[in-house]
Amino acid sequence: MNKLPLSGLRILVTRSRHQAGQLSNKLAEFGAEPIVIPVIEIGPPDSWEQLDTALDSIADYDWVLFASVNAVDAFLDRLESFGRSTDELARLKLAAIGPSTSDALAKRGLKAAFQPKQFIAEAMVAQFPGYPNLQEKRFLWPRTNIGRGYIIDKLSEAGAQIDSVPAYTTSEPEDAEWTAKRLVNLLVEKKVEIVTLASAQSATNLAKLLHKGLELTKSSGQPSSLSQLLSGVKVATIGPETSKAAVKVLGKSSIEAAQSTISGLVDAIVKHAQEGKH
Repeated sequence: MNKLPLSGLRILVTRSRHQAGQLSNKLAEFGAEPIVIPVIEIGPPDSWEQLDTALDSIADYDWVLFASVNAVDAFLDRLESFGRSTDELARLKLAAIGPSTSDALAKRGLKAAFQPKQFIAEAMVAQFPGYPNLQEKRFLWPRTNIGRGYIIDKLSEAGAQIDSVPAYTTSEPEDAEWTAKRLVNLLVEKKVEIVTLASAQSATNLAKLLHKGLELTKSSGQPSSLSQLLSGVKVATIGPETSKAAVKVLGKSSIEAAQSTISGLVDAIVKHAQEGKH
């Protein structure tokens, strides 16, 4: 029997609990041992008021922008919670930043009218239909409570009116102290070869948790910095924005997906392993 390309590799999956399965399953198919420790938690917004107001006047918008699967699910779940139908979106144009987000729309019977060729904010703006002349266009952007303001700034400069409304929150896991200790212990004991990051926020949260874990588990001979803790560990990211965040907060990014999707991330890890780089 041929050895699977990721056999023997213990790979940390940091996605939120309800999203970790897809990546874990794909890694396991190639022989890896996935270790699921979510460093990010998805929850409802602090208030639904802004989103509900936008939904009440949904017909006034030209475009709805979706930058993640979480945004699609939160937005449509809220719409349907009032007994309303996705048919109300038929006259609107929907934009999705990548194939996973487009697929999430398709599963709800909707089609993205625009998806950039590269799945990053810069491409979303530069390739947007009509850019940079977006005068009199109204955009609704249901989004998380954190993240870059690049899309808002650039589309606004092009004349668009953008209503950015919170649809969900992204935070550290509730059991942050336990998570922090477990992460540090796994790394100290050299039980992880590759860490996966599917968003810039995951990189930021992981760094915060590792710093917290080092403080909570101080002992003689233990690593005192993230660079020591992550020595010998490869960091695999889903794309360039996540790589930048990983370098900034973790000090490294070793593997980057050519396509910013979960499948692209797995493909990059497999390629890396097959090239004998691990």
